[in-house]
Amino acid sequence: MNLIDYPRWPSLARESILNVPMDLRSIKLSIDGKVIDYSEEIDSVVITGMGGSGVVGDIINDLCWFWDCRVPIIVSKNMRLPKRLSRPLVIAISYSGNTAETIMSANEALSRGYPVIGVTTGGKLSTVLTNKGAPVVLIPKASAPRYGLPALLYPTLIILERFGVASVINELESGISGIEDALKRVDDAINLAKQLVNSVPVVWVTESRRGVGIRFKNDLNENAKYYSVVSVVPEGAHNDIAAVTTKQGGLKHVAIMGPNDYEGMYEEVLIDVLSSFGAKPIIVKLEGKTPLETEMYGVTYLGMVTLALAELLGVEPVSTEPIDRLKNLLSERRVFQV
Repeated sequence: MNLIDYPRWPSLARESILNVPMDLRSIKLSIDGKVIDYSEEIDSVVITGMGGSGVVGDIINDLCWFWDCRVPIIVSKNMRLPKRLSRPLVIAISYSGNTAETIMSANEALSRGYPVIGVTTGGKLSTVLTNKGAPVVLIPKASAPRYGLPALLYPTLIILERFGVASVINELESGISGIEDALKRVDDAINLAKQLVNSVPVVWVTESRRGVGIRFKNDLNENAKYYSVVSVVPEGAHNDIAAVTTKQGGLKHVAIMGPNDYEGMYEEVLIDVLSSFGAKPIIVKLEGKTPLETEMYGVTYLGMVTLALAELLGVEPVSTEPIDRLKNLLSERRVFQV
């Protein structure tokens, strides 16, 4: 099976953090008469990005269920920032650097006087921020944004450390160990993929592993060109589970469980209920001794499952023609002003 860039993930993680500027907290800008001082205290972090870049925010939200994150993490997958922010740090993540929604959000953040840091391979985002004096972390390239996940995630973790949001340094290598452990499970990934053929996967995941579930769904969409549904527990147990009483052919329930999820017992009960209606859910147990190790194991292993599924279906995993067509039409019709 072709794992594309997955074997590079440990080196992508290590290489990318070397490009985080050491002087982030000493930067001071003046934009439109507003002074933006990166040394001032922040009361939230907004992570803005789309698709394979935006999932970084979802993963960090997961980690903050286990880490003692000092301020809230707000994930923004839009062309506008949330209203009524006070003193946020805005991390604008765009693998290509040309994601219109992210560029618009970054420009809005600077116009509102918020400190902005870009994480990208280059493109217009890098140019816009650099021209305004805002810092940019340049990362190594991969075959597509989703295959560069560690290069997007690891610098973002270092930024959180520098701003005192979370203590992450001691877990960085354990996260890489999670990637390496998952890469040894190719045969298991292929076996799981075989069980998903000719189905619509219904992915059950706890709130503290939402990012893993979203990433799995996104990889099913993009790598295998496969529809999927994510149901987050406990909310999904108050609505989605009701549909199990109807025998809808083609659904395949997949339950993702981490070793220390505080909602773990809740999900075990939910699995029992699904089973009692004949659903026969597949249980995926994540492995890892630290939150980051478990998270990286999950996204790596489940990503390999989607690559295996693509191969079984005879699907080319890298290209995403409908997404490209959408971006082109949005540009032609001048939907974005960037």
